Amino acid sequence: MRLILVSCVLLTLALPATAAHAAAPAATTGAAAEITRTSAALTGTVDPNGVSTSYHFEYGTTSAYGLVSTSGDAGDGDGAQPVRVALEGLSPDTTYHYRLVAANADGGAEGADRSFRTAPNPRPPGLSSTVAREVGPTGATLRSRVDPNRGETTYRFEYGLSQSYGSRTPERAAGAGDARVDVAERIEGLRPYRRYHFRIVATNEAGRTVTRNRTFTTARLPTAVTLSLAAPRTPWGEGIEVFGRVSGTGVNGILVALERQDFPFLGPFSSIGAPAPVKADRFGRFRFYMPSLFSATRLHALTRTAVVATSPAVTANVALRVGAATRRATRRAVRIRGSVRPAAPKGRAVLQRRTASGGWSFVRGTRLRPLGAGRSRFAFTVPKRRAARAYRVRVFARDGGAHVPGTSRTVAVAPLKRR
Repeated sequence: MRLILVSCVLLTLALPATAAHAAAPAATTGAAAEITRTSAALTGTVDPNGVSTSYHFEYGTTSAYGLVSTSGDAGDGDGAQPVRVALEGLSPDTTYHYRLVAANADGGAEGADRSFRTAPNPRPPGLSSTVAREVGPTGATLRSRVDPNRGETTYRFEYGLSQSYGSRTPERAAGAGDARVDVAERIEGLRPYRRYHFRIVATNEAGRTVTRNRTFTTARLPTAVTLSLAAPRTPWGEGIEVFGRVSGTGVNGILVALERQDFPFLGPFSSIGAPAPVKADRFGRFRFYMPSLFSATRLHALTRTAVVATSPAVTANVALRVGAATRRATRRAVRIRGSVRPAAPKGRAVLQRRTASGGWSFVRGTRLRPLGAGRSRFAFTVPKRRAARAYRVRVFARDGGAHVPGTSRTVAVAPLKRR
């Protein structure tokens, strides 16, 4: 009996190691990958446990499956092996269940149930926020948002002077995503101050989408501005009329501003103290009234447009304001006196007499004296003659150009009466 028992033990030890450790495979269902509308890749791992093992996936629209993928060979190793099977011919926007199944000579194994949903069919592209921006005289940027709605989408802008359009941008790709994409196209070669129509057209495999008609007007294109003064000078404290004209395209109603640069002309031109902008008429003509000038002032006009045209500067000279009156000094003399605004402390007054030919001749000069309140004064004594005479006073400021000479009114000196 003891001999039989030992023989059985020895027979057991003599069996092959592979037979002693043989077992059914293990299967683990993995995630679905590369999911499209009609295809997906199923993944998992198979442990053959040392025996040649095959595998496949069961799949379908319910957990009952009903469909079987192609089979694969997991080998005969002893460890988890990654496996993968591609599925084709699926239905769009559909939920599928699947599991991994492995089998070898010692049995089979089934992985857990998992599911995925195929991508839906694309919808026609979506369009929104279609506008024209950065509009100039000859160009504009057309902008919009395109939603490809999961379909490979292209787009273009159409534009022209009517709703027939006639011009278009190149076809561009907007991708195949499911989110809005900002798109923009710069167009050039447009005509200034014209109304343009435009729209965007987007196309994918599901259809074509077109926005409603939209419009923009190109900017005016002034090319030059002229400016002139109604008079070469204006008395101190008074205003002056300024005239001008704009040339170019779209000048009717164009906005024109006047800017000034005050003596001594060291600062920039500014609209401070200048009249409000005005609109030119259909010929491009405009007019300003520049009030209350107190020293020489440079003026220029410029358009308030995307493309700015500026006139050459003109100088509005301001003349000293000179007053003169006569007063009897003695029986044989008259005193001519007056005041000057502004004070012009370095200024000089010159007495002039009208000649027989109508001109004016120099009589004498004198310096100005302060009078207070921003004024200066002068005085001349003139002898009476046998005939009446006419005089005037011309004052020179000597202030570096802030003021040009001013002239008083003409005053008459009566003739000397005989006793």
